[in-house]
Amino acid sequence: MTDGFPIVAIIAAYNEADIIGQVVGYLVEQGIGVYLLDHHSTDGTVAAVEPYRGRGLIAVERFPEESGAPSEEATRFSLARIVARKAELAHQVGATWCINHDADEFQEGPWPDLTLRDAIRMVDALGYNAIDFAVLNFWPTHDDLKPGDDIRGAFRFYEPGEAWNRLQIRCWKRQAEPVELASSGGHEAVFPGRRIFPVRFILRHYPIRGQAHGERKVFRERRPRYALAERERGWHVQYEGIGEDHRFVRDPAALTEYDPMAVRRDLIARHRGAEELEWQLTARQQALEASLQALERQLEDRIRAIGDLEGNLRDRDRERELLRAEVATLRGRLDELYSSRSWRWTAPLRGMQRLFRGR
Repeated sequence: MTDGFPIVAIIAAYNEADIIGQVVGYLVEQGIGVYLLDHHSTDGTVAAVEPYRGRGLIAVERFPEESGAPSEEATRFSLARIVARKAELAHQVGATWCINHDADEFQEGPWPDLTLRDAIRMVDALGYNAIDFAVLNFWPTHDDLKPGDDIRGAFRFYEPGEAWNRLQIRCWKRQAEPVELASSGGHEAVFPGRRIFPVRFILRHYPIRGQAHGERKVFRERRPRYALAERERGWHVQYEGIGEDHRFVRDPAALTEYDPMAVRRDLIARHRGAEELEWQLTARQQALEASLQALERQLEDRIRAIGDLEGNLRDRDRERELLRAEVATLRGRLDELYSSRSWRWTAPLRGMQRLFRGR
């Protein structure tokens, strides 16, 4: 924190003893300071990070702070309350850059030869003040992870993050005022004059580390503790639809093996600017297709209207022919009557005859 370019990752954790030590150790190795919010963990989460206290671990804060045994309300998982505290801390710790970091993830820059700290410093030097991440969810492909095993070496297969988890603007340069995190549940740091680096950084996420861990985390430590108001807002959807018989260990054939160079190459090729152009082209194509479909519908309507008119004209022609036939019949009958020369009908018949002959 005294080298002129301090970066701090603020982590909130609840019962992450099996991974939090590796995460904090990795950040410290990468030149990143760590501020830990412990959400009243009941396992060895705090003990797992003690070796780094004073060596990159800035502080461990019990959150929310309560004297004595924590209340049920204190231990309920309120993401809005957590990210509000993170935004507050980010403005207070005096770092040049801050990261809203999770306890089960590892972040990497797009340049393989740079540490995470140097990659963020490169972004700063290029004139940007925010970083987006591409989430890669790594799932357990076996169930024999042992304490102390390197999680990244044990689980090498991943799938891209979900659509709802795509936005990850979670690293930013300190601003004059605190950034806004709560509206997005911490997925996006919002502040005036934000300039996002176009190439996403890598976020390697390890939410589940085995069958027993998945059952404990999902059914006992997460879903029962989520704040109802936040569920109603559409948050905490990652474990919806998981039943008691769910198999957390995945088949590696259904996943992608992690190739850091290939991932970085794809992120550079599909940077945010390229995606924006693709979205604009897609939007224009959709607008043109919609216009074409509207014109086609108008043409079909015109064709139907013309068909209706033609049908009406044909009906009128048929009616005209029928009338002409009736008139011809009447003329014939009048001629027959007139030719009979009956003196009583001669004058009236002549008048009708002139009428039907147009005289």
